Amino acid sequence: MKKLKVRLPNGREIEAMDVDFETKKEDWNEYKLEDGTVLKFKTVVSSIIRTEDHDPMTGDPVYHVRSTNILRVKVPEELKRLPAAKKSGGEGEGVEVG
Repeated sequence: MKKLKVRLPNGREIEAMDVDFETKKEDWNEYKLEDGTVLKFKTVVSSIIRTEDHDPMTGDPVYHVRSTNILRVKVPEELKRLPAAKKSGGEGEGVEVG
């Protein structure tokens, strides 16, 4: 583990340890909306740091996780529509579609 200084969103600077990790499982969370749309959502963790702070209720160390959210959407055909065509600014210009 490598020690580093980290600036929190509130501006406070703290000492932390970069913690190596192994991804055991990354599942998709799936949500079906009332309009029939299905959202699939997954969080992919890129780094984890452990601070020198501890939770006052449990005594557990405080971790900060850097991650990326991935969203997949499956929309029913009746909700889809083609993007509006752009008005061409000059003669001979093409129109970009989807």
